[in-house]
Amino acid sequence: MNFSALNRPLFLAANYPPHRAWKFYSLWVGLTVLGCGLAIISIPAEQPRITPYVLGAAVGLLQGSMLRLGASGTVRWTLATMLGVVLSSMVRPYVAFHSSLIMSGAVGGIIIGGIQGLVFYTQIPGMAWWALVQVISGAVSWGLGWFILGSVSRAIGHTPTGLVLTSSVAIDMMWGISATITGMVMYRLLALRHGRRTPLPPPES
Repeated sequence: MNFSALNRPLFLAANYPPHRAWKFYSLWVGLTVLGCGLAIISIPAEQPRITPYVLGAAVGLLQGSMLRLGASGTVRWTLATMLGVVLSSMVRPYVAFHSSLIMSGAVGGIIIGGIQGLVFYTQIPGMAWWALVQVISGAVSWGLGWFILGSVSRAIGHTPTGLVLTSSVAIDMMWGISATITGMVMYRLLALRHGRRTPLPPPES
């Protein structure tokens, strides 16, 4: 992986068309939370096994539409996200059992971010940053989300309805926290890509 992209220009002010930073950031977080919420309410209660597939596809599709890499880019981001979510859902329980929820989230983050980074390595410069930030966001969102879930569950009681409701809110909150951390990094990566693709103006005579 080319780590030369991990340099100072990534953090310089950039105006990535067609969105300004605050607009892109708001949409990234909002669409991520929306995709997670739509996935949760659309999954039948008797079919929990399809949750990672639906969740990854919904979030990936809405996030992919923000990248403006064409239809093929949106499809590849959707598939990469879905694959990452599915694989991380298989690994996280074992990591959480033998280690901690924070470590479980970090492992899930590196799986999702790593797959996304490998798929878009040639299209979006600096995707090594993305994999690193996904590890951090996974650890923070997973640890904080389950802490909030446990606190709320103890407050309202361990009823079946309460557990389902708080679990759904916690999952949506985890994705929201993750998107809050990763949104600006993705904006900077896309701004860097746009800057490299924009030709320099001709020299004045």
